Amino acid sequence: VPAAERRARTARWLARLGLASLAGRPARVLSAGEAQRVALARALVLEPEVLLLDEPFASVDEPSREALLPDLAAVVRTERIATVLVTHDRGEARALADRVAVLLAGRLEQVGEAGTVFQAPASEAVARFVGVETVVMGSVIEVDGDVSLVDVAGRRLEVAVAARPGQRVRICIRPEDVTLLDGTRGAGLSSARNRLPGRVVRIAPAAGRMRVVVDVGFPLVATVTPRSLDELHLAEGVPVVAAFNATAPHLILAGTA
Repeated sequence: VPAAERRARTARWLARLGLASLAGRPARVLSAGEAQRVALARALVLEPEVLLLDEPFASVDEPSREALLPDLAAVVRTERIATVLVTHDRGEARALADRVAVLLAGRLEQVGEAGTVFQAPASEAVARFVGVETVVMGSVIEVDGDVSLVDVAGRRLEVAVAARPGQRVRICIRPEDVTLLDGTRGAGLSSARNRLPGRVVRIAPAAGRMRVVVDVGFPLVATVTPRSLDELHLAEGVPVVAAFNATAPHLILAGTA
């Protein structure tokens, strides 16, 4: 590559990744986040046809990672660079991937559009790997059009998926799809088709939010903000109503009863 083009390419990618002001700085004084941006610039300046990223954010702190993710997503999509990302982090996969392949114990368990894999996992193992925390067995009681009524531990759930009466199914519910309401005020204001009274059994921090396990006849996991935790006065033993739409659960067929 001619020297003039080298300089132009270098300047372009330093600027693109927010590094222009650091061009003259010795590499040894860069922060972990800055060093990772430089590593990306070194790869991208070569104008690759395929970019392989192997756990690219493993060594950077959370603030640097949160800043890098959208920048990298914008670069690979704008430049139309075919990119293969290897990661154990679901957030990275959701932020960057158009298609996802789930590899478990050396086997490809599911490959498809990112939205499909995360919202409609093909098996319980895939569901848990992509962040579904509530997976419970149930039986389809009746079907009305595209809505199935499913019995789970004595609770009847409406699920916007057509099934057959008598089918055994696994119901998968993502924690972010569950809303918690004040249990001392009945069902509260919610348009959700499923509203289950229960009690909080466990609370733990989880990636900037709070993970709340509610006993509604079966363990149901929800995530809430720290502010919601305080506003609802949530603590172990506190009554709550767990609400979710009929479109939230995903069904995995488990045979016929």
